[in-house]
Amino acid sequence: MSNPRLTPRERAVLAAIERRLNNPEIASEMFISVRTVESHVASLRRKLDAETRAELVTASVGLRAASVRVPDNTFVGREADLGRLAEAVDTRHWATVTGPGGVGKTRLALEFARASSGAPVVVELEHAEPVDVVARISRALDLESAPGVDALEAVATSLGSRPYLLVLDNVDRVGAAVGEVVARATAHAPALRVLTTSRTPIGDPAEAVVALAPLPADGADSPAVAVFLERLGPGAVSSPPTAEERAQAARICARLDGLPLALELAASVARHLSLAELAERLEHDFATLDRAAPGGRHRTLETAFEWSWDLLDADEQLVLRRLAALPRTFDMDLALAVTHPGAGGTVMRLLDQSLIVSTGGTPRRFRLLEVLRDFVRARTDDDLTHDVLERHAMFLEAIVVPFARRARLDDSLEAMHASEILCPEVNAAVRWARATRHPSALPLASSLGVGIDQYGSDVDSVRTLAAVARDPDVIADATPQQLLSLGIALTFLDLDAVAELAERALAVAVDDRDRLAALHLAGMAEAYLEHEQVALERLAEAEALAEQLGDHWELAATRQMRGVALRRTSPERAMADFAAAMHDYGRAGDAMHVNNARYMIALTAAEAGIDLDRAAELAAECVDYARASHNEHELAHAAMVQQLIGRADAALEPDELVHEFRRFGDARCRIRMLLLQAERSPAAPARRTLLLEALELARAVHDELRESEVLELLAVAAPASSPVRSG
Repeated sequence: MSNPRLTPRERAVLAAIERRLNNPEIASEMFISVRTVESHVASLRRKLDAETRAELVTASVGLRAASVRVPDNTFVGREADLGRLAEAVDTRHWATVTGPGGVGKTRLALEFARASSGAPVVVELEHAEPVDVVARISRALDLESAPGVDALEAVATSLGSRPYLLVLDNVDRVGAAVGEVVARATAHAPALRVLTTSRTPIGDPAEAVVALAPLPADGADSPAVAVFLERLGPGAVSSPPTAEERAQAARICARLDGLPLALELAASVARHLSLAELAERLEHDFATLDRAAPGGRHRTLETAFEWSWDLLDADEQLVLRRLAALPRTFDMDLALAVTHPGAGGTVMRLLDQSLIVSTGGTPRRFRLLEVLRDFVRARTDDDLTHDVLERHAMFLEAIVVPFARRARLDDSLEAMHASEILCPEVNAAVRWARATRHPSALPLASSLGVGIDQYGSDVDSVRTLAAVARDPDVIADATPQQLLSLGIALTFLDLDAVAELAERALAVAVDDRDRLAALHLAGMAEAYLEHEQVALERLAEAEALAEQLGDHWELAATRQMRGVALRRTSPERAMADFAAAMHDYGRAGDAMHVNNARYMIALTAAEAGIDLDRAAELAAECVDYARASHNEHELAHAAMVQQLIGRADAALEPDELVHEFRRFGDARCRIRMLLLQAERSPAAPARRTLLLEALELARAVHDELRESEVLELLAVAAPASSPVRSG
């Protein structure tokens, strides 16, 4: 049916017919004559092509449905949200969709209304005052006000005339008034269903809350990427988009947290910038996201969030500033540590207002969306930010120093989970503390080193520790034990830094305990650099000290490092030392390092071609341990051994292992896998590409022995016209 042009009085008469009023009742309600009503009804029949009053009712309902205007673009990734909303509305009859500004609450409500079986009545309340709510609903129902008539009573009676779906959009400023209207209306109209949208729940006991999150943005095939690509103008990307374009789109969408408004703004900007340029600019700030039209609170992210910001009281703004200054996620304890006593209620209100979102976990953790964080930080002075980051660092120091002390004896899932949460937080705190010369830098960094060694590394944390290790101001007061913790973590990435730390440790050692840590570190550096004789001398002295002090863990570590020193020249002796280390780690109660020494036996056997059946058995045991403890780094180690001995049932494929070792920052094992891939590659160009990648990595981490090995392989593989530079 086309959309006929009805006069205001005709719309009011049609609405009355929809409410099942007869002509005299309509005349009485509108203070007009019955003859005038009859004239309007006749006009409506002509315009709506309706023969009967029932057909006029059907036409009126159809006009309401057609009045629900939604954008023509695609609606992606919200199927589950529509399902949750339908269940809430059907079960409770009143649901409020909540979420941060720009998350798509209005769009979801309109899509739900368009698909609804009831007659939708959509009312926009963004700029309404509490006294306006009833009048706006009345206008949407085409009710004519009459002197002496209770307008709310008339609205409630009207909504009871048929199974309406009342959609009240943007009720943030008028929540109490809306609650009163809904209570009165539902008392008169048991079949009425109500859908409200707001950044915070109204708080009525009858209300069901459906929290709307941003679109998933996890990868090139995510809903956020689908929306972003669909919103791009013609010619912005290839048709279909290339893998590189999808990768850049995924980078953009992840940076924008999948927030639909931000995606819309980014797509608009992409008319003028390439995806790569846009992604690069968004890494620094979100100022690029602006558009000339449409106007209003959704023209930019700034205007979208300004609307929410103005609704906050002074304490809410202050607490939000402090939480936005945190580098990553936070739990309630951390939130209270960086705000003020009694701020828990304020944090809860900010959660209700969708300015903080949950990331899950136990205990529950929270964060600000990056685009909102950027908005709030622009309203935060440097002194406040410094105070928050100092409190953050000190809060973490109080947790991670004792955690690191007991880490050697705890490979439980709880400890692994705690490490996964703490590691990126400590990494961020170390970077800040180092930049500001805060005294927490060293204890945080050494604790991070223990965590990396015990529970698995990540490349960002390892790089942070490498920067600490090369900062003389930070390590000036480091004990040999702290230097050892840093050095163990850096064996994955930077052996030159490990050697420098060892030299420093030997210079500052003042007692047997210090001397043992320094010798351990020095022996480890020389072992991995394959300076066998020097390594054995250092480790022999360390072994004697460990036995003298009765330190089973240091005794195990010393023997493991001696195995590392002997692997190439005497693999059988090395395997015996690894076995002895397993025994001593067991006496010390360190199950993770028992497994790591087991892995070293299997790796040595695999690389030397000795007793491969036994190597396979040990690698399988390592896989079982790693999966049981959720230690992904140890799982990758075991799977690498399985690949080296050609096991078809290896836990991970070579490509997966290269990716994992890159993620861990484990350069040595990543080089091993690149060389294995090159060895297995049937095509000379692919083999050369893999070898060049291994060469670049060896040079980046200053691994001269691996560099020489790869250069020899390249010399054999390269044609005479394509020499490889050895510099």
